[in-house]
Amino acid sequence: MLSHRSTFPRATRNRSRISRRWRRFRGADSGKRSTPTQRQDDGAPVDWDAASIEYDVGSILILSGGRCVPSSSDRSKTVKMPQFDDLRAYLPADLKATDLWEKEATRLIRAVKSPDQALAFSSEGFFGEGTEEGYRDLARLAEMILSALSLCLLDNECIYVESCKRLANWDRLKKLIQQAQVSQTNSEWEESGEGEEGDQAAKKKDTTLNAIFALIDYTSAVLARLVSQMATGKYWSSNVLAVLTQRVTKLKVLLLDMHANTLISCQAGEAALDRTDISSRLSNGILNEEECEEVLRMIDSETKEGLTTTANAEVARYCVDQNRFRSGIDTTIRYLLLSLRFQNRSGLNGTSFEICGMVYATGFEDFKALLFQDWDLEYSASSDQDTLNTAYLSFKILNQTLQQVKRGAPAKPPGSLQTTVEWRYREAENNISSTNMAEDSYDLSRCRRHTAVMESMKDIISVMIPLILTSPVAVANLTQFRTVMALTCDAKNGVQPFKEKDYSAFFRMYTNRFEDDSKAWDVMRLSAAVQAGVFSRLTLISGGDFSKNSGKVANKMADRTQDMDGWVIDESGVTVACQFQVCYIVLVAFLIANVGLCIIAADERITRVDPSNLSTYLWVVAGVYLLVCKSRFVENWPWSDFWHFRVRCRSVSELHAISGINEQFIMAKLLHDERGGSALKTRGPYNKVFLQRDSNDGFSIDCPLHMTTLLLSGLIMLKVVTPRGHALVCLDARRGTGLRVVEHQGNQAQEHLICEDINRLQDRHGRRKSPDGIRLQLVTSRELKWKRVQGVYKDMQAEYV
Repeated sequence: MLSHRSTFPRATRNRSRISRRWRRFRGADSGKRSTPTQRQDDGAPVDWDAASIEYDVGSILILSGGRCVPSSSDRSKTVKMPQFDDLRAYLPADLKATDLWEKEATRLIRAVKSPDQALAFSSEGFFGEGTEEGYRDLARLAEMILSALSLCLLDNECIYVESCKRLANWDRLKKLIQQAQVSQTNSEWEESGEGEEGDQAAKKKDTTLNAIFALIDYTSAVLARLVSQMATGKYWSSNVLAVLTQRVTKLKVLLLDMHANTLISCQAGEAALDRTDISSRLSNGILNEEECEEVLRMIDSETKEGLTTTANAEVARYCVDQNRFRSGIDTTIRYLLLSLRFQNRSGLNGTSFEICGMVYATGFEDFKALLFQDWDLEYSASSDQDTLNTAYLSFKILNQTLQQVKRGAPAKPPGSLQTTVEWRYREAENNISSTNMAEDSYDLSRCRRHTAVMESMKDIISVMIPLILTSPVAVANLTQFRTVMALTCDAKNGVQPFKEKDYSAFFRMYTNRFEDDSKAWDVMRLSAAVQAGVFSRLTLISGGDFSKNSGKVANKMADRTQDMDGWVIDESGVTVACQFQVCYIVLVAFLIANVGLCIIAADERITRVDPSNLSTYLWVVAGVYLLVCKSRFVENWPWSDFWHFRVRCRSVSELHAISGINEQFIMAKLLHDERGGSALKTRGPYNKVFLQRDSNDGFSIDCPLHMTTLLLSGLIMLKVVTPRGHALVCLDARRGTGLRVVEHQGNQAQEHLICEDINRLQDRHGRRKSPDGIRLQLVTSRELKWKRVQGVYKDMQAEYV
C-alpha cells in the first residue's frame, strides 16, 4: 500500500536544493480558527447574502485521512483508514505533511472568505509580455502539472486495488502507468538545463518551479472559490476544500523532482497491477449517485455473506466516499489543464485563437442557454438551470478579475501579437429578475460593451483560467459533482444550493492574428453572431434592427406570449379561446338574417316581390355564411366548441388562422414547451426538429422552420467539413438540455440533427435564382462523419424542412 512506502534513497535528491526551492511553498500562516454555523434544515435554496459558512483549518486537516477511527461495530476497536494523496513516499525529510496541508488550507480559506476580492495570477521573473513564447511557456507548465496529476491519480488507484476492489480498474491503472512513463520520457526538467552551467541551470529551474507553483496557486484559488459558492453547508465546504488542499500539496511535492517521483509511483503501480486483474465497470470513477449506491450495496452484500470483515468493509466505504469527493475536482482540473495545452486542433496557429463564453435568453419565460466556443473552435452548450447557476459563479469571478485589469493600454505595433478581451455582463440585483420582456435589460444587445488589451501574460492567465471554467463541460461536471454529494450524504449533513440568479454574459478573448485569419471565412464566428444580434430575442422577433422601436417590439412579444399561455395543449391538438371570432361571425350572420325579418315587416311597401321568399333567401345566405366562416379557420369545428367560444386546431396553419400569430412564433413556442413537459405530439411534413412525434394522429407542423425560429428555440446550426464538402450539424441548447458538444472528428456515439451536402443544395438554389430562401432537408443521424467544425451557419434566410 502507498501508506507503507518508504521514501526514496537520499542519492536521488539534492535535499539542500529542494529545501531552497521550497521556501516559497512552505511559508506558514495558520489563520484564525472558526466555528461552524448551524445547518439549515429546510432543504430549500439559500439566498446568496443569507448564507454564512465559517471555514476551519482544523476541520479540513482532520478530513485529510490516514487516521484511526472507532469501528462502527465495536467502538473499543479502531480502523486505520488509507491516506489518499499520500506524501510520505515523496516528502523530503525536513518537511512535514501537516505543515504543508495547513499552509495550503489557510491559503484556500483566505481566497474563499473574501468572495468580493478579485483574484489575480502573479509570477515574478518567468512570464513577461503576451508573446508567442509566453503562450508556449504556459502550455509547457500546464503539461508538467498534468503529468503530476496523473501520478496523483495513479497513487490513489493503487489504494483502490488494496482497499476497495469494487472501485479498482485494471485498464485504468494500466493507462495511468503508461501516462506516467510517457511524461517521464518527455520530461521538461531534463531539457531545461542542457547547455547551461550548474548554478544558472539551478536558478532557471527554481524560476520555472516558482511559476508552476504560482499557476497551481491561482488555479486552485479560483476553483476553491467557485466550488465553495456552488452550495452551502459545512459538509460540502469542508470536504471539497480538504480534497483541494491534499491535491494541491501533492502536486507541488511531486513537481520538486518529477523524474524520481515518477519512478516511485510507476513501481508501486506495476506492483498493484500484478496483484489484480479486476476491471470495474466504473472506468472513470463514481460519476453519479446510482453508481455510488451500487458500490455501497455490493460492499454491504459481501459483509452480510461473510466475504469480508467489518473493518475491511468500513475501509471500502471510506474509499467510496473519497472517490466521490475527488471525482468532480479531478475531472475539472484535468479539463482545465488540457485546455491550456493548446492542442491546435482547429488547424490555425497556436496563437491564432478566440475563446467565447456567453449566456443568452432563449424562447420564453426568461429561460437562458450557456454557449461556449473553446480554443480549438469546438462548441458546447447547456440550458440546464442548475448548470447555469454554477456558470454564474464562473462569470462573476471572471468579471471581478477583469475589473482589476488595466484598461486603455495602447495597441501594439503592426505585426506584434496582441491579445484582447471583450465582454458584456449584467446581473440582477437582490435576486430579482425582470419577467417583463419590455424591460428585458438582460438582452445581450442592450448590455454595455467593454474591451481591454492584455499587456502581459500575467493578465492573460488571470482572465483565461476563469474563462475556461465558464465552459458547459466544466460547469456541468461540477454541477453533477454537487448533485452526487447532495444525494449520497447522510441525513445529518446537507448540501443546499443557492437561489437562481438572472444574468446575461458575453466574454471573448482573442488575438489579432485570429481576426486576420477569420476575415475570409464563410461562417459567422460566435462573436460576430453576437455583434449582429443573432442571439437577441428582440432582433429575431422583429426580423432586423429594433433599436428605434425596441419597446414596441418587446411589448408585442409580451402580449403574444401572454395569449399563447392561455392555450390548452393535448396530445394531438391545441385548443384556443376564440370569443371575438365567434361573436363576429354570429353578429354578421344575425345582421343578414335580421334584414330578412325587416323585409317581412315591410310586406305592404314592397311591390312585385314576394317578401317571404326574399327573407328565406337571406336566411339561407346567413346560414351559408355561418358555415363557410366556421370551416374557413379549421377543418373540423364541432358546434359544441363553437358555442363555447373555443376551437381545437390540428396544425400550425390552423392555429395561425384562428389566432393571428405568426407561424414561426407559434413553432418557437411549441419547441420551447416541448422540453417543458408538453404532451403535444407532432406529425409532418416539417416536424424533424420536434422530439415527440406521432405520424398518425399528431399535430401537423405544416410550415417550414426559419433559421430565426431555430435560434429563438436554442438550436444553433454549425457548419462542418465532411469528406463530401460541407454539412450542417445542430447544437441543441433547448430548454432543459444538460450538455451538448459538437467537436472536431464528430463522435458517432451522439445523435445529431444534420443537413448533408449543403454545397449541392446551394448550387441548385443559385441556378434557380429563386427569391425565396434555400430549403435544407434535416435528418436525425449518427452516421455523419466530419473533420472540423467551422462556425455558425450564416444564411439567415434558409428554411428547414
